[in-house]
Amino acid sequence: MRTFLKPGWLPVALLVLLILFFLKIELATLAAGVALFIMGMRHLEDGFRAFTGGALERWLSRSTDRLWKSLAFGFTSTALVQSSSLVTLLSIAFLSAGLISLMAGIGIVFGSNLGTTTGAWLIALVGLKVDLASVAMPLLVFGVMLGRRAEAHWKGIGQVLLGIGLLFFGIDLMKAGFASFEGVLNLDSYAFSGWLGVIIYVLLGLLATVLMQSSHATLMITLAALASGQLAYDNALAMAIGANLGTTVTALIGALGSNNAGRRLAAAHILFNGVTAAIALLILPLLARSVDSIAYVLGIADDAYTLKLALFHTLFNLLGLVIMLPFIPVMIKMLMRWFPEGVPVGSTEIKPSVLSNQPRARALYLNDSALMHADTALKVLDQELLHLAALTRQVIAASTYLPPAVLLGMPRRQLHEAVRAPVAAAQRENADVLYERHIKGVYSDIVDFISRMDISLLPEQQQVLMEHNLAGRDLVEAVKAAKHLQKNLRKQLDDAPPVVYAAYAVLREQCGLALLALGRLEDIQGDAAAQAELFYEYEKDGKLFSAEFQKGVQLQLRNRELDGWQATSLLNDMHYLMDIRRHLAMAHTALAARGEVVEQVIVPYEPEPVEVEQPQKRERPIKAKAKPLTRKNRKGGRERIEPSL
Repeated sequence: MRTFLKPGWLPVALLVLLILFFLKIELATLAAGVALFIMGMRHLEDGFRAFTGGALERWLSRSTDRLWKSLAFGFTSTALVQSSSLVTLLSIAFLSAGLISLMAGIGIVFGSNLGTTTGAWLIALVGLKVDLASVAMPLLVFGVMLGRRAEAHWKGIGQVLLGIGLLFFGIDLMKAGFASFEGVLNLDSYAFSGWLGVIIYVLLGLLATVLMQSSHATLMITLAALASGQLAYDNALAMAIGANLGTTVTALIGALGSNNAGRRLAAAHILFNGVTAAIALLILPLLARSVDSIAYVLGIADDAYTLKLALFHTLFNLLGLVIMLPFIPVMIKMLMRWFPEGVPVGSTEIKPSVLSNQPRARALYLNDSALMHADTALKVLDQELLHLAALTRQVIAASTYLPPAVLLGMPRRQLHEAVRAPVAAAQRENADVLYERHIKGVYSDIVDFISRMDISLLPEQQQVLMEHNLAGRDLVEAVKAAKHLQKNLRKQLDDAPPVVYAAYAVLREQCGLALLALGRLEDIQGDAAAQAELFYEYEKDGKLFSAEFQKGVQLQLRNRELDGWQATSLLNDMHYLMDIRRHLAMAHTALAARGEVVEQVIVPYEPEPVEVEQPQKRERPIKAKAKPLTRKNRKGGRERIEPSL
C-alpha cells in the first residue's frame, strides 16, 4: 500500500494515534479491525497471484477476447480478491505490457466496479450477523501452516486462507469497536441533512478510501457504523458514492509509473467512476426511492439499512455501467487521441540522420506498473529486449559502415556493390559513441528493472528470466565485438592495398548478410519450424564462410599477396565478425522463443586451428583461434563466461 505521509510526519501521526488509543480503547479496537481487514486483503491478493503461474497470458487471451467476457472477468476477479483497486492496477499493468487490448481493459474495469458490490452484500447478509471470529481462527491456523510450504500452489492456498481469516477477524473487531461506542459517543448526533450532508460524507468516503487504498474497507466501516446505529442512512449512501470515487486516486497513482497504454485505462477508470458518481449524486433522491421500491419487492424490511445500502451500491454501479457501455468506442478514440501510440515493439526505425546525432536511447517499455505481476514484468522485459535487439542491429550496421537499407532487407546484389564502394566521411561513425548513446542506457535500464523484480517466480518463469538476461548480455557483447572490428576496419578503408580492402569488403558483406537473415525473423514470427530452419542455415553459412575465408587468406599469404601482419589482422577481425554472428544468433534465438522452451539450434563457434605460413620466417605457425564463449572449469566441464556491462 502506498503511503501518503512524508517520512517526517510519520512519528507525529503514530504518536497522535497512540494517545487516542490510550484515551479510547474502543477506537483502538476499531482501528485494529481496519488494519486486519486491509492486511487480509493483501494476503488474499498475494495468494491469487500465486495461482496464475506462467499461464496468465493464455488465460487472459481466452477470458478477454470479447467485451462481455472482459466484464465477466472483471466482476469475477473482484468478487474473488475483494479489491477493485488491485484489479484496476493489474489491468493497467496488463495493458501496459500488451497482454490485453484497451477494449478488454475497459471491460475489466467496468466489471470490477460492479464486482465491488459483492463485498457489500456478503458483509450485509452474513458478516454482521455471524460470529466470524470463530470461523477465522481455524482459517488462520491452516493459512499459516500451508503458507510455509515450499510449493507455490500450496503457498498460494495458504495465503488465501490466511487472507480470508484476517478479513473475518477484522470485520468482527470493527463490529465490536462500533458496538462499544454505544453510550460513549453517538456519531448519529453529528449527522448532516440535505446537500451539505451529501457533500461532507462523499468527501469523507473519498478520503477514507484514499487513505486506506480500499473501497471495500470504507464500505465495511460504513456498514458496521450503520448496523450499530452510529451513522444515518442518508449519510451512508453519500459515503458509498465517495468510496467509489476514491478508487480513482489509486488508479491515477498507478498510472504515474505506467506508459501511455496504462494511462489510457486509468483515464477510462476515472471517467467511469466520475460520471457514475455525478449521475448518482444528481438523482440521489430518485435512487433512494428506487431502492425502497426494490427492497419492498424483495421483502427487505424498511429498517434493514445495511441490506438497503448494499442494494443502493449495486443499483448506482449498474446504472453507470448501462449508461457508459454504449460510449466505449467513443471513449477509446478519445483516449487514443489524448495518449497516442508509441514506437511499435521491436521496430527498426531507420532515420536519414547520422545515428550518433540521434537522441540518447533509453528503455521504452519498462514501467513500474509491470512489476506488480511476474507475467507482466516478463512481458515488458521481452518487449524491451526486442527494442535493444533492434538498436543493436542498427549500431552494428553503422559500426561496420553498412548502408542503413541493410536493416530493411536490401537485395544481396545491392549489398555486394555497396560494401565495395568508397565509404563517405559522414557514414564513418564511432562505435564507442554509438555504444554509449544507444546501447548502454537501454541495457542499464533492463538490468535495473530485473534487480527490482521483487516478485515470486515459478521455476519456468525463472528459466525465462535467465534466458532474457543472457540475451541482453549477448546483444551487448555483439556490439562490443563490432567495436573491436571497427578499429582495424577504420585504418584499412583508405590506405590498404586493393587485396586487403577487398578482404574487408567481404567481412562487411558477411556482417550485412547476417543482419539481413536476422531481419527475416519478424516475417516468420510464431512459426517455430521456419525459425529453426533460419537459424540452421545461419549457422551453416557462418561455418562455411569461416572455413573459406581462412583458406583464402592462407592461399594469398602463400602467393605473397599478403604479408604476415596483414594476414593475422584479417584473421583476428574475422573472429570478431564470428563473435558478432554468434552473439546475435544466441540472443535472437532466445527472443524468438518468446518465453517458450525450444531446442537451442545455435552451437558456439569453435573453428579448427589453421596454420598460416610466413613467407620469410618459418617459425611457429599462427593459429586462428576463436574468442571463446565458454571456458573449461576445474572439474573438466565447460562454463559460460559472464560478460560485463
